[in-house]
Amino acid sequence: MNKLVFSLTLLIASAAKVAAADAMAVISYIEPISKQEDVLKVWITAASTTQVEYKTTPQSLNRTRLKRSAIKSIYFFEPPVFKEAMDLYESRDYRGARDKFSECKTAYDKLDNIKGNYSTLAGFYEMETCRKIFDLEALNKLLDVYQADTLQREHQRNQLEVYAVWDAVRTKSWARLDALATEIVVKKQWIGEHLAQIKYCHGLALEGLGRDTDALIAFSGAFTADYTASEELTQAAALACLRVIKANDEVRLAIQLWGTEDEDPNAPGYFLLQEAVAMCDLWKKSLGSGKPLPAEFSSFLRYREDNKPKPKPKAAAEKPAEEDGEDGEDGEDPEE
Repeated sequence: MNKLVFSLTLLIASAAKVAAADAMAVISYIEPISKQEDVLKVWITAASTTQVEYKTTPQSLNRTRLKRSAIKSIYFFEPPVFKEAMDLYESRDYRGARDKFSECKTAYDKLDNIKGNYSTLAGFYEMETCRKIFDLEALNKLLDVYQADTLQREHQRNQLEVYAVWDAVRTKSWARLDALATEIVVKKQWIGEHLAQIKYCHGLALEGLGRDTDALIAFSGAFTADYTASEELTQAAALACLRVIKANDEVRLAIQLWGTEDEDPNAPGYFLLQEAVAMCDLWKKSLGSGKPLPAEFSSFLRYREDNKPKPKPKAAAEKPAEEDGEDGEDGEDPEE
């Protein structure tokens, strides 16, 4: 029994340690007596709007407080748990990374009012993992409580604006999303990663509104805006293109007329069919990153131009029947 109690005590102590880690940092500040700028390597234990509390060694029990007004800058060293999370994130293990980012966010949340802190940064990447796996409900819950004031990098703050279009996808508010995406895309000069997200979400809205041609243009824009840099989104945009093409009536007609005399290589449906073939080939070659092409689109591969049978003219198809009749008449003449 005593062993069990001792083990539980250690477990609770360990959990508390993870939940309240000290952050190693370098503080640049104005020394109050000499009024000269100085630098300290410290372990920050707490922070308020007016003071920062720190110790000078990891094991120290002594705490020193420094007024925020005297501090010029704080640089945080990357915590091991954040590095572990980023390694998982960059290897595209987003579910594993999400757990680690959450752990890091909790461990350093007492410092989330300092710019550049790793709690706020981990919280941002936790939301990004949700977006990457299209878990929009989880993203919405995290975004509702996220404090972005201390997030430093502009492209990360811009991503928070892009989350608005993802939320419209979550609620399937297609008309609102159409208007929002149209407005936001011209708001600023977006980087490729953000532009691809806006166009992809806009494509979903246009598809939901039955504007398939416009949807295809939007999905194609998402596909090319950030090609291969955002693998999950690029793949989703490519599959969305194939989905729209497959449902297109002109493409269905092109498939029906494939290899016949009535086929028109200049028809829009024929062109889209060949676009689908090219996209399927690209998926198998590199775009799919080893994932199999979904079975619902594999039939497109039958319609490569170099595999197309030569059409038989209608006249040629009717001629044998006519010749049979003529042969029968010629065969009767000698008997007469």
